[in-house]
Amino acid sequence: MSLNISSFFSTFKTSAGALSNEKRQLAITAENIANAETTRTVDGKVYRRKQLVRENVSHRRPFSHELKNASLKLKTSNASHLNDTGFSTQRTEQSGSSLVRTNVEEGDQFREIYDPEHPDANEDGMVQYPDINVVTEMLHLISASRSYEANITVMGATKSMARKSLEI
Repeated sequence: MSLNISSFFSTFKTSAGALSNEKRQLAITAENIANAETTRTVDGKVYRRKQLVRENVSHRRPFSHELKNASLKLKTSNASHLNDTGFSTQRTEQSGSSLVRTNVEEGDQFREIYDPEHPDANEDGMVQYPDINVVTEMLHLISASRSYEANITVMGATKSMARKSLEI
């Protein structure tokens, strides 16, 4: 059995990228919550809700393809158990790594509230506020926090596996 240390580093790299994205999500969500009632920013406009958009950019083949070309030889008590499964002993090279591209987009939805005494009220007495639901933002905050914790756990498990494999 040979140890492929690059697979451990690949896992660390994937988890590190996910940690970076979740940290960015936490910062954007906190900014949205802090500005839920901001009617005027430095440029004089209403604050716009920000959203982190993630796009999968994968150069890997699907898992089913990798499974068909697995280098693992399966042992069985009866050779007919593996008929026509497509398993081979030759491993295909990975054609890159899975990436996630992120982009911050600003919303264009606003809610209007009647408050003629507000300094940012228009001639009809309506004030524009960003369309931010604090409860929804808190759900995003909890979700990002849980994802962050899960990736920390993955990194810890990978570190433990690497350490154990070096003991063998």
